[in-house]
Amino acid sequence: GVVGTYSREAANQTVLESDLVCFIGTETGGMTTHFWQIPEVGVDAIQIDIEPENLGRNYPVKVAIQGDAKTTLKLMLENLDTDTAGQRKPWIERTTEIKRQWRDKFETLLTSDALPMRPERLCRELTDHLPEDAFVVVDTGHAGMWMGGMFDLRSNTQNYVRSAGHLGWAFPASLGVKCGLPDRPVICFTGDAGFWYHIGEIETAVRWNINAVILVNNNSSGNQSKRGFDRVYGGEQTDQARELWTFTRVNFARIAEEMGAVGIRVENPGELAGALHKAFSLNKPVVLDVVTDIDALAPIVEL
Repeated sequence: GVVGTYSREAANQTVLESDLVCFIGTETGGMTTHFWQIPEVGVDAIQIDIEPENLGRNYPVKVAIQGDAKTTLKLMLENLDTDTAGQRKPWIERTTEIKRQWRDKFETLLTSDALPMRPERLCRELTDHLPEDAFVVVDTGHAGMWMGGMFDLRSNTQNYVRSAGHLGWAFPASLGVKCGLPDRPVICFTGDAGFWYHIGEIETAVRWNINAVILVNNNSSGNQSKRGFDRVYGGEQTDQARELWTFTRVNFARIAEEMGAVGIRVENPGELAGALHKAFSLNKPVVLDVVTDIDALAPIVEL
């Protein structure tokens, strides 16, 4: 899973328990290390990066290797001492147990038939039903948290990128990805808060036949902000407080149809698989408007 702030609990726990960490092509920034807490500063570390200024920038390292990641790892594998593989058996068993505990904890939500839909179930459906060569483009905020924690890539022919800052980036970015990879299925995962930023680009996609699938996690809110407003209002929000993070209920599929795209609205988790298959088979710009629970908040990192 993904490590850091927008992450999977099992991945963070595994890194925290590791006695040696290898940073490969990462600047070890605040988000990917949960503000330099995962791993802890001082753990034995190897860092591989083609940019010399990244080596040892945020973490002291035992070994710093300036080089191309693929080439360096190939050389490391060729020189690996396989005689020590048996020594790693207890650690492999431990990481397997960490993964099992995570799945046991969230399996009920990942398979939930609740209405409104749980975002965890939405992510599980994407894991199970995206094309084998899908390119996934994810927004920041709750979109990045849900997908970073609950979505799995199933093959090395799938790709995944997400916004590192600006909310709303994923929709126009996915159109750029589709222009660059016209023969690959491209899907954007964003929330309604992010989608509002650049909703006019539906017209761009239609006019230029940019046939990406835009999935909107539509909970009629920017509910990532709910925890912050809870703190401000002493844990008990008033109706006026909710005005600060809730939106008008909107059917984005209907808007998409008015702008010349295909709009598909999904309110039941059992409809998701069929909607995804239809969206990719049409080879048109598609807005997949998925209605989810406004009270579902993505898990946050707890150390």
